[in-house]
Amino acid sequence: MSRPLDPDVGDAIAGATLRLLAQRGFAATTMDAVAAEAGVGKPAIYRRFRDKAALVADVISRQLPVLEAPDLDDTRAELWQAFRGMPRDGPSYLRLIGGLIAEQERHPELIEAFRTAILLPRRAAVLSLIERGQARGDIRADLDAQWALDALAGPILARVFAGDDTGPAWRGHAFDTWWRAIAAERQDP
Repeated sequence: MSRPLDPDVGDAIAGATLRLLAQRGFAATTMDAVAAEAGVGKPAIYRRFRDKAALVADVISRQLPVLEAPDLDDTRAELWQAFRGMPRDGPSYLRLIGGLIAEQERHPELIEAFRTAILLPRRAAVLSLIERGQARGDIRADLDAQWALDALAGPILARVFAGDDTGPAWRGHAFDTWWRAIAAERQDP
């Protein structure tokens, strides 16, 4: 009869994996580095995962937080909260995604785990906020909601690729500009 796995060790492994993926990307994250970062031996990792791809796929699908779409009865505030929830460290986020894309041919389960557990649920949450804003009359009804979503997220990725600032001041200005472009014009009675 085998001993149950210690959940604290599993949490340490998951946390170490996330940190290393953000710092190094998939290719440069090794099982030795995960073990050292987590303060465990490699056998503790291999008791849980057959290989690095299985570890990373599991961590991605289970450990990163889901974006909530609260109803604050204020479309602009709801969307600002979602926009602020985007990763603060753009280069680390791109290293993670880039590493997953680079491994897509050998390990398609990695990018699929990212899409299924992180990207698509986050897009769906923001899309629902945009559609709710359209139903409220706060966002232009003539806009395609998918376009509005892409127009919100795209500039951050473009600036990270260009090596430009995406800090709080830029994010505030970018959001305000985006909001002015999508907001419905209010007719005073």
